[in-house]
Amino acid sequence: MTPTKFPTEQILIASILATIAFLLIYMVYVSIKKSRAVLVNGVRDKSDNFLVVWTLLASLLLHILFSYYIVGHKTDIGCFTSWGNKIFRNGFQNFYNPQTNFPDYPPGYMYVLGLMARIADLFGHGVYAADGSYDIFYVTMIKLPSIIADIGSAYLVYRLARKKLRFEAAYLLMCLAAFCPVFIYVSGGWGQIDQILSILLVISIILLNSNKPILAGFVYGLSILLKPQALMAGPLLAIAYFCYIFDPDFFSPTDRKCADGVGTRIMKTVAAVACACALLIVSVIPFADDTMPWYSIILQKYMGTATSYKYASVNAYNIYTLFGKNWTPITEKAILGLTYGQLGTVLMVLSVGFGGVLYFFGRKKHSGALSLATAFTFASLFTLGHYMHERYLFPVLLLLLVAYISYGDRRLISMFMCWSATTLVNCIAAFYYSKLHEYHLYWDERLVFWCSLANVILFVIFCGICTDIMLRGRVKADVFADDDVSAKAQKTVPARKAEK
Repeated sequence: MTPTKFPTEQILIASILATIAFLLIYMVYVSIKKSRAVLVNGVRDKSDNFLVVWTLLASLLLHILFSYYIVGHKTDIGCFTSWGNKIFRNGFQNFYNPQTNFPDYPPGYMYVLGLMARIADLFGHGVYAADGSYDIFYVTMIKLPSIIADIGSAYLVYRLARKKLRFEAAYLLMCLAAFCPVFIYVSGGWGQIDQILSILLVISIILLNSNKPILAGFVYGLSILLKPQALMAGPLLAIAYFCYIFDPDFFSPTDRKCADGVGTRIMKTVAAVACACALLIVSVIPFADDTMPWYSIILQKYMGTATSYKYASVNAYNIYTLFGKNWTPITEKAILGLTYGQLGTVLMVLSVGFGGVLYFFGRKKHSGALSLATAFTFASLFTLGHYMHERYLFPVLLLLLVAYISYGDRRLISMFMCWSATTLVNCIAAFYYSKLHEYHLYWDERLVFWCSLANVILFVIFCGICTDIMLRGRVKADVFADDDVSAKAQKTVPARKAEK
């Protein structure tokens, strides 16, 4: 059967219009010449809070309207609505029985789906409407946790920025998050939960940087419980905990020597790991039965899910799709006698290793190193690793905003804008083919090739930016800094002991 023609023009028009609207906010942001400056202490105007609340409510309304306009990804919404209804109607046991059900998500999000199904039922709504189509209210309830995560992420950006920037800059950064087209599309339209993963990763990083390792471990465990992709940050967080144990002087953002001894810090690290593991096990136990004990569920959902799509790329616009290897089996030969699976494994190990190097040296210069190194790790795994899906670059966007607040480097905002655009195009394209039951994106189409090329080029640029910031300690101040602040920022980033 001849595949349907790739809708290049339609997708480009939709993406360009969304990006233009998004850029209007950024243009206003840039036009405020002195918006980024040292925080001035003083009495805050109550209208600031009023504006923030109404802006977030406007974003919430836009998400909900978008949810009504786009029912969602056919496969994902079908699974989410069905799983939520089964949890609500039948309970937890036998849910993972392979003879009756085939959920490929871990148990954490099943609790959320069951709760949303329960709330929808209270209002008299089920999975399907009278005409046999999906009930829009029910679908919106299924999407609501992701929508709330979008709003929460925007507010978190505002709160973090407000500690360092004037209200105007913090507010406009919040707007960039609240009205980011790809955020709205994935959470409000597609119905996926990537923003929940993103905000949990950011919170765990914030807690770890605040010398709260046990709580950070708990939140990270929660992110793993909800989405296996959280494991992509595991090796880097392990390095961060290692630094917490053996080098606390450079770990604390306040640069005050940690009062705890090495033994206490080891115990806290063990407790953090124990919290994450305990959370996972306790959450899985209600789903266990004679056919699927709790440990089998864990192994199947985390080992099986990671390798369930054995292809070089699964609709991800990365280096493999660039060379026409989207949906190519990982057993095929690539280069130097290596299969795509072996090549991807080597590149993933190198990616994680270099991310660890960036953090290890960058942490001595600035407290924002962990968020930026995590962004690099996700970006490198997406670009160079196998098994990648179209949305695996998504967490990088929120991490970039958080890193920008820490460093004030204008290049990070530029990367956020560019990757927001390419990720939006990637997601719209994958979504379009899901509606036509054609899941393979064909590499020789213009949009797929050029967007894949753009992602690879952006990654190369990002490598240089991260190296410049974290290894060389050089920051390019943003265009809205005061003249004296800008001059200082062009110099090497001061060591953390000078950041008081």
